[in-house]
Amino acid sequence: MLRFKQALRYAVLATIGLAAVALSESVLQNTTTLYQAFHPGVFLHQGWFLLLFAACFGLAGACLDCPGRATRLSPWLRMLLLLVLYIGLFQVFRRSLAVGVAVAGLWKIGLVGLCVLAAWATARRASEATQWRIASAASVSLLAMFALQPGMPSYLLESLSLTGRRQPDPAPIAAPPQARRTVVVVLDEWDYEIAQREDFFTRRAMQAALRHSFSSSQAQPGGPNTLVSVPSMLRGQPFGPVRSGSPGVLTNARGETWQAGQPSLFSDLDAASVPYSIVGFYHDYCRVFPKARHCESEPVHFFPGWWSAATRSVRRSNEYDAAYGDFLRQWAGTYQHLRDAALRTAVETHSSFVWLHINVPHPPSAVMGARPHSLKEDYRSNLALTEAFVADLMQRLDAAGPDYALVLTSDHWLREKEMWRDIYARQVGPGAGDGGKTDDDQRVPFIVHFGKAEGPAVQSDQRVSTTALRKLVPLLIQRRVNSPQDVAAFFKEQGS
Repeated sequence: MLRFKQALRYAVLATIGLAAVALSESVLQNTTTLYQAFHPGVFLHQGWFLLLFAACFGLAGACLDCPGRATRLSPWLRMLLLLVLYIGLFQVFRRSLAVGVAVAGLWKIGLVGLCVLAAWATARRASEATQWRIASAASVSLLAMFALQPGMPSYLLESLSLTGRRQPDPAPIAAPPQARRTVVVVLDEWDYEIAQREDFFTRRAMQAALRHSFSSSQAQPGGPNTLVSVPSMLRGQPFGPVRSGSPGVLTNARGETWQAGQPSLFSDLDAASVPYSIVGFYHDYCRVFPKARHCESEPVHFFPGWWSAATRSVRRSNEYDAAYGDFLRQWAGTYQHLRDAALRTAVETHSSFVWLHINVPHPPSAVMGARPHSLKEDYRSNLALTEAFVADLMQRLDAAGPDYALVLTSDHWLREKEMWRDIYARQVGPGAGDGGKTDDDQRVPFIVHFGKAEGPAVQSDQRVSTTALRKLVPLLIQRRVNSPQDVAAFFKEQGS
């Protein structure tokens, strides 16, 4: 019985320490991580490592440090247990209290060295009872720090789904008889300047999309990143910088929230009894819009796996330093899932409106099994996937019936200067992150294509904003905007 209790003590305390070390790399990265990684099930990936870690500590504790039967290795084993807990405290404080301070290189080695020294001193100088009291206090502190994170209790009560969230389809309702099928595709980080430079709009699929269409060369996104831009588009006004987040809820710097029940394009459609479906990336669409007829949303898997996360605190490298890390490995799978779900959902008959948010041409490369080469090469590869997706989508929409409207746009421009240049430089060397993007050009594509329409295409250089989607989409569905000329008149009337 004593051996079992000692094994359980070692296993539980070691698990708390390891969880603190590993989860701090994801859960405590920033104030919106709980919103972004909205499925606790992602932490069950590589769960065998966590179980093996706990089992090893438990077995060692039962055999080498059983009360009344201590061995010469007992102090060293307790030192190792204390070291895991101390590094956990170091990681939690580093992430939660000094989130803006990068600890790397010799500083990281030095601080981890202090944890080793503290564990050694505790094991050598303190009595056995004191060592266990310190270990228990450290584990309670770690549990309390995580429990007190905003949104953590509800986050831990979430489903343990290992993939994205799929909302059960409610009983079908008939679409309004005169409703036009309307599809909005938000292609992540699709940059107008780079697409134009790559002659993307001259490709066959894009030439087909530009026929019977309104297109703007001066479209501005709803925000500088996905977290801000999507709420801005659906609210019809800028959401602004995000201050904090918890499961299903974002709060901006003005104290406004983005959560279920807030006014948006989808609440407008609910009020008009227009059925809609969602396939989305990055945002927890299914929680924020629970009345969707069909919903699939894919989280961002920031958790790199137990081994990678647990060892990162003592390594001199970061998540993107490896040329083919965990984040890159799941990126292609995310695209494949979203692509298949989007193509299937876009032509289902129970919805008049479909919102699709796809993670291309956003770097890194989404080609299955591809390794990073350079920002320019990977972005070109993702543009090829974008062209293929648009071609497949239009083919399916045409086959289902030409009476549809398709909006193609992006959440934001290629943020090369913000993050990708440095990441690619670490992965594949200097110059690999140079995509040739200018600093001041933040345009995104904006195309409104009609499956059937009279009159020529309209190419506009009027400055427009993607936040106009909230007003434009209902007009497309209700057939009050029926041609490229009508779209141009709409934007002229909006004055933006």
